[in-house]
Amino acid sequence: MSINLLDMLKDTVTGSLAKQASGFLGESEDNVSSALGGIFPTILGSVIDKSSKPDEASGLMDMIGVLDMDMLGDIGGLFGGGASSVNGLLNSGGGIIETLLGDKMGGIVSMISKLSGLKSGSSSSLMKMAAPFLMGIIGKQASGKGLGFLTDMLMGQKEHVAAAMPSGMGDLLGLGSLLGGAKEVLGSVTGAATGAVSGAAGLAGDAASGVSNIAGNAASAVTGAAGNVAGVAGDAAKAGLGWIKWALPLLLIGALAWWLIFGQSPKDAMGDASNAIENVASKTGDMAKGAAGTVADAAGYATNAAGDVVTNAGRAVSGFAKGAFATVNEAGKAALDKITFTANSAGSQMMEFIDGGFIGDGKVTFRTLTFASGSDKIDGTSGVEVDNLAAIFKAYPDVKINVAGYTDNTGNAEGNKTLSKNRAKSVKQRLMDAGIAPSRVATQGFGSANPVASNDTKEGQAENRRIEVTIAK
Repeated sequence: MSINLLDMLKDTVTGSLAKQASGFLGESEDNVSSALGGIFPTILGSVIDKSSKPDEASGLMDMIGVLDMDMLGDIGGLFGGGASSVNGLLNSGGGIIETLLGDKMGGIVSMISKLSGLKSGSSSSLMKMAAPFLMGIIGKQASGKGLGFLTDMLMGQKEHVAAAMPSGMGDLLGLGSLLGGAKEVLGSVTGAATGAVSGAAGLAGDAASGVSNIAGNAASAVTGAAGNVAGVAGDAAKAGLGWIKWALPLLLIGALAWWLIFGQSPKDAMGDASNAIENVASKTGDMAKGAAGTVADAAGYATNAAGDVVTNAGRAVSGFAKGAFATVNEAGKAALDKITFTANSAGSQMMEFIDGGFIGDGKVTFRTLTFASGSDKIDGTSGVEVDNLAAIFKAYPDVKINVAGYTDNTGNAEGNKTLSKNRAKSVKQRLMDAGIAPSRVATQGFGSANPVASNDTKEGQAENRRIEVTIAK
């Protein structure tokens, strides 16, 4: 029996990491734990995908070789080492995630956030934290055993990953064929119901077979009659009680044959056969009710889970946002009060987020910021939108942000990704020029991933060419 890497992670990593990361991210431990339940199989699925490609499998060994296994063995000590220690973990995990997930990262973060109730910035950071621990577990199992063992071990994880991966994640990653069709939630519910109904039919068949065996000891005529009764009883599991009108003539024939051979009265024989079929029908009914109950329970669980997702999605950004904005630079705040923000600009959106009590996801999009076509150079005076946002962050010095760049789908995909990343870096540089410390700003480039409008129109393409800023802590 193959090892289960996900169970190992659950036993040795998930609980401690959820506890430590929840404090660092300002999220609830339950939500972080829920997110890890989706993150680990997602990352492992991507690792399996890499291992299935000979030209990429060797890169996994290189990835494992640079990990600090001692550091990964002491989660409490790692987080207790302060921001520099955790940043080292994030940097290590960021490289792993970039290699494994590439431009799929945005969609995965969105799905994990919706499933767990975490904010997108927290989900992104948590994935980077989780990745080194997953690779560390893999590394310990494959240590000194070579690439062949590594790939065989990883391919043996497919069933575990398919069972644990969040619904729809396999399709997002393009792993459906590799994992043999990861089970969807609804498919699992249907399977449970089908299994219960099949069990009911099997039980009815067994009971009917018992009647057939008793009758078979008598004579060929009785055997034939009992066989027919068994067939009718089997159909009863599917068709309900409507079979009785067909069974009665057969019961009469069987009872008569029994009386002729053994001398038992037709009435007694009829009673015995009737009781046997009543037992079959009763057990079939019980199993059918059980199957219905299974479906009802599963539907109830799904409804409750959906309700939890909606509730979490509608919650205010509480702990981490309020904490991040708790420290105020009075001089910066005084300067901020003198700025008039253009309606719907990034600065206006951020001030609404702050003044409104941190309701929402803490993400803003630049509306007037533009770049020269195919360039990462900020156009003319459009950079004032960045300057105004910098003024806000100067007034709140504990706030950290993620700057994400996106393009439309025209041109080369890799080129677009590079361009989007460079544009995000240009925004970071403008923030730094305005006095924001570089350690407060992380950048990412997603190219044409995660469009917010249709790329079939010029207007939609313009919307998709954007820079988004999200509160990271």
